[in-house]
Amino acid sequence: MKITKTLGPKTSVLFTKLHDQDQLVFDLNTAAKMMGVDRAHAVGILHAATKRGLITPIKRGLYNLVPFEMGSVDFHLTNRYAIVAASMEGKPYFFSHVSALDLHGLVTQPSFDVYVSSLRRLAPRNLGGARVHFVSVRNVQFFGFGLHDLGNKHQVFVSDLERSLIDGFCSFWLLRRVGRSRESDFMAKSRINLDKLVDYAHRMKMASIIRRLGFVLEILGLVDEALTSKLKAGLPAGAVQLDHDLPITGKHDAKWGLRLNVSAEEILKAVSN
Repeated sequence: MKITKTLGPKTSVLFTKLHDQDQLVFDLNTAAKMMGVDRAHAVGILHAATKRGLITPIKRGLYNLVPFEMGSVDFHLTNRYAIVAASMEGKPYFFSHVSALDLHGLVTQPSFDVYVSSLRRLAPRNLGGARVHFVSVRNVQFFGFGLHDLGNKHQVFVSDLERSLIDGFCSFWLLRRVGRSRESDFMAKSRINLDKLVDYAHRMKMASIIRRLGFVLEILGLVDEALTSKLKAGLPAGAVQLDHDLPITGKHDAKWGLRLNVSAEEILKAVSN
């Protein structure tokens, strides 16, 4: 049976205001306020709008407007990053890790997994066709991000390039994806502010990040004596695995305090592809 996309008076008011604000993703409270009704009344109106193919439910209390110009289409999900950002309901967040590299245009193979750094511990969830992973960070680690324009007046928070790399050095798994980068020199000085990178490493308050960063920058030929001294300032004694997700193997690098279970050759191959 063909769906007829007719608008009732309240729905018409809602759609007009949403279009005026270029807001394709909205929640129940927003809808109730725009229509001038209580939440219970809004639930009924939105349920009817869903049945008529006017909106697409994303999760409980969150909806995606189906653009009227799409004709008989009765299901529509906008940009997954816009949907995930709206689901945060104003709580502090920023897109990070592989998602940040994707938003910066550095990933050639799109991922349907979305990574979000948050001050809260949140369980993974499926949202807007994506599997959303939340990375819990401490207050002191909540830095290095800014607004990113998705187009159509949608802006989301995303880590900058330096912070995106630092997040990779937290666990090193992100660096395994470097070979998928669109630009093989994305770690070069033309793209990355090395002083900012070192500053971020210290601000994370994790010695393992400094050790891994120092080693990688050194084999890439991107550090001089001054930057090395800045990196090693206050570095405590001890050692960690270069990649803690892999078995404990390889020789020990005394300079940076690392067990080299990933070879320098493997890293160089990844960033030169």
